[in-house]
Formats: sequence, structure tokens, C-alpha cells
Amino acid sequence: MPCTKCRSDFNLFNWKIKCGECEDKYCNKCLKRREGVLYCEKCLILLKRPPDRSKLMELKSKDLQDYLNKRNISTYGLVEKQELVDLFCNKHIPEKPKRGVEKLTANFAGSLPNLRPLNEIFGNIESIITNDGNSTRQGRPPRQDQPRSTPRSPQSPQSPQHPPMSNSTPQSPQNHPSHTPPSPQSQPTTSTTAPDHRTNITEEEPPAQGSPLPPRYPKIEDFGSAEELHNLSSKDLKILLTLNRVDFKGCVEKTELLERAERLWEDTNDSKKEIPENLPIQDLCKLCMDAPLDCVLLECGHIATCTDCGKKLAECPICRQYVVRVVRTFKA
Repeated sequence: MPCTKCRSDFNLFNWKIKCGECEDKYCNKCLKRREGVLYCEKCLILLKRPPDRSKLMELKSKDLQDYLNKRNISTYGLVEKQELVDLFCNKHIPEKPKRGVEKLTANFAGSLPNLRPLNEIFGNIESIITNDGNSTRQGRPPRQDQPRSTPRSPQSPQSPQHPPMSNSTPQSPQNHPSHTPPSPQSQPTTSTTAPDHRTNITEEEPPAQGSPLPPRYPKIEDFGSAEELHNLSSKDLKILLTLNRVDFKGCVEKTELLERAERLWEDTNDSKKEIPENLPIQDLCKLCMDAPLDCVLLECGHIATCTDCGKKLAECPICRQYVVRVVRTFKA
């Protein structure tokens, strides 16, 4: 299997190494080192923070989709590269944690068998580091126990005062204040902990209150003229035509979508100007009798309802055949 980029064969001088991000196999000439890990040129562009929009536009759409899906970011409905780049730049993508020594040496696995003993060397180094860290942690607890033992020291001389309470009466008033100080100390502890819980509750409430708003789709009634449709993107035009049951199959360019949208806008305005009372009964919807016939029920092909009523039907009112979809029709 040759190198993914330069297509050169692997040999003793040209090593086979995996990229630290995509894990594709490259030669040692096509990889660059970043923070101790070897990455390909494509992954270096994807891992750069902040991202470079111009370099992201040079990548393939498939590479952007694979990277976003790998980070659990949905790309459903995004087709154009500009939309993927906008999502990449606007979405906060957490950086991948740094790889350990074992994963670093694993990049060379399969190319040079002599590098396997390095895992044992690095493993011994890590064990020494962990042992040193454990020894330092074990020496710290006595230092933390010293301040805790200091407040208990004044209570130790008061403990022998409890038995002689019956012998002398003047010691009784001294014993009472010795027991009272712990109570005010315990009260502030509870008072300090209570506001902490309240603050945590108040801090957790705002995210629960804020719910994402549903996406607002364009409606044909929102446009005052056909020229305003030119401000929409290709994706918005497709959504507009889909909601109004207009078939745009075979339309590739934006101009073709604009022609369908302009024709839809003109037809809806003409239907508003026409009064349903002046229309013959044959041209009215057979369900609501308030709108003209402007759709076809498939697969039967009957024209019996308007678009709004056709969306609600499960079967044709004429032949009782199951309605697969509703297609908008235009006047000649």
C-alpha cells in the first residue's frame, strides 16, 4: 500500500507512519511534527486554532464532514462547502487531548520492528515518574493534619475538668462556656454551606430555562415582490419550494430554483386576487371550498383539493388510494 499523498512505495528508507489524527498511512516526508505528534497537511489545517477559513475552503467537503462527524457535530442537510466551513468556524470544537508515549510509538508500528523495545524503556520511565508522584503525595497529608490538630488542642485541658464538677460549685460556670463555643462554630459551617448549595442551584437554573428556538423557515407570504427572492440562498429556496409542494427535481443551478420560486410567488398572488365566489364550483377545493384547485395527488393523479388540504390527506377522497405526495400545479 503506497503513501496516501505522494503514492510512493514504503521501504527501509521510506517509512510507513500513521497520521496522529486521521490515522492514514503516509511516508516520513509527507508528515509534519506538531507538539511531538506527526500529522498530515490536511489534519494540520483542521487542528489549527483559530481556524483559517481560506485554507479550509481548499479542503474537500468529505474531509470536513468526516472531521465534524468524528467530533459528534451533525452535518445533516449541509451540502455546500461554504456551509460546512461556516459551521466549522462558528462551532466550538474542543481540542483533542495530547497523546501519550505509547500512542506516539504506536505510529511507527508495522514499519520498524526494532522500535518495539522503546515501549519498555518509556514504560519504565513512566513507572518511575508515578512512583515519585505517589511518594510526594504520601508526605503531604501530615502537613494538612497540623492545622486541624491546633483547634483541638485547647479542648484537651478542658477534658479533665468534667469529673470534678460535683466537688466544687464555682467550676460549673466555667464548664458551661467550655461547651458553648462549639455550637457557634457549627452554626456558621451550616450557614456557609447552605448558600453554596443555593448558588449552585441558581447557577444550574439558567441553562434549564434557555431552550433552543425552532428554526424559522421562509414563507411565500413574507415576500412583497419577486425580487426579494434573489436574497435567498440555494438551501432556503429548496426549503421554500419543498414546503409549498413544488417539484424542483433536475434543478441544479440557483437560477433554475429562482424561476420556480418566482412562478410560485406570481401564482399565489394571482390566486389571492381572484375571489372564490366568482370561481366555478369545478375549480374549487372539494374539501374546504374556499381555495382553488392547485395540486395533484400522487400516485392516483386526481386533482381534487388545494395544497393546504392536500397536506392533511392520507388517502384520495375520490378513489381512496393512499397519497404518496402532493405536487403543486401552475396555471398555463
